Amino acid sequence: MQDIDTSTRHLDGLRIVAASAVVILHYSDYIKELPIGRFMVDHTWHFNLFVDLFFVISGFVIASQYLAKVGSPAAVGRFLWRRLARIYPLHLATLAFYIVIALALHAGIAKTDNPARYPFSDLPAQFLLLHAIDGDRLTFNFPSWSLSAEFFCYVLFPLMVLTIARSRTVIVALVVLPLLANSIYAVAMGTEPWPDWINKGGAFRALPAFNLGIACWLFRDRIARLPAIPGLLTTALVLFLIFGAQLPIMAALAVIYLIAVLAIHHDLSGQTTLFSRLGFERWSSLTYSSYMLHIPVATVVLTLAARFLAPVIPGGKLALVPLAIAILAAASILSLRYFETPMRRALNEAYDRHFSTRIAAATVPRQT
Repeated sequence: MQDIDTSTRHLDGLRIVAASAVVILHYSDYIKELPIGRFMVDHTWHFNLFVDLFFVISGFVIASQYLAKVGSPAAVGRFLWRRLARIYPLHLATLAFYIVIALALHAGIAKTDNPARYPFSDLPAQFLLLHAIDGDRLTFNFPSWSLSAEFFCYVLFPLMVLTIARSRTVIVALVVLPLLANSIYAVAMGTEPWPDWINKGGAFRALPAFNLGIACWLFRDRIARLPAIPGLLTTALVLFLIFGAQLPIMAALAVIYLIAVLAIHHDLSGQTTLFSRLGFERWSSLTYSSYMLHIPVATVVLTLAARFLAPVIPGGKLALVPLAIAILAAASILSLRYFETPMRRALNEAYDRHFSTRIAAATVPRQT
């Protein structure tokens, strides 16, 4: 297979667009008592499927970086640790924020209209990143369910590499079979459509998208040679944003998969498009920070501060939404620069020191 030097301008741009769409979706819910909020809620429900876009991108990026680097137990351990070092510190920090609120509620210091959001029984799953398998729905910092789903895919990734070692075409089955299994289970058990699965089954929702990303990497040489249709990516994205709420959920999910594959194609073939000229990738490093922090910021600004400010400021609660977005942007920059990056480096360096020490000890001959 010919190796391809891959820029990820389109994928990086899509990541921040997707994160922004999720923020719009969730912030609309905080003002749903207003006409504009109700309109936004009714016409942005499909933005939740941008999380599936994250899963496709993750599968592609992980395959590009680690496909040949998980060939031993030690390598698998290092891979999982590095992924954990990236996602866990901010997850733990935001979870701690909501645990403080839960303790205040339990002690009677604070009150809430939604006490079901803070069940202590869900904490073990939250700490162990298992809450996308069978957790309580929408608890604590609820967007973190996707981290649990991602890590589920990371754990399975070395097994997928072993499975496709002899023939890369096996990855096609690893995309199709989870799709079929999810669909059959949803129908047989009478659950909501599987693209709506979050804390119960969200890990299995992520699997076909993650595997699709791996498949795109494995077949990157063929994808790169496909003819390009000018403007298709931008058109598909804009039409999905505006009209996606009118689609059946499975059709909307198919469009998300298509958008991801189109972006991968443009990156693999080194094309410059209208979308890439817009330069969204400049803010892609803030994707994870903004995704994880937008609900805590909303809790502070759109819930707690709104109780005091909304009645006395022009525009009421609606006027606080731009403030929440501005605070989110600043908090995301600070988090990435002063918390996530230093923590990731420290954890990776600590692991590498320990790993190197163990390897060195294993290679020293015993004295007899």
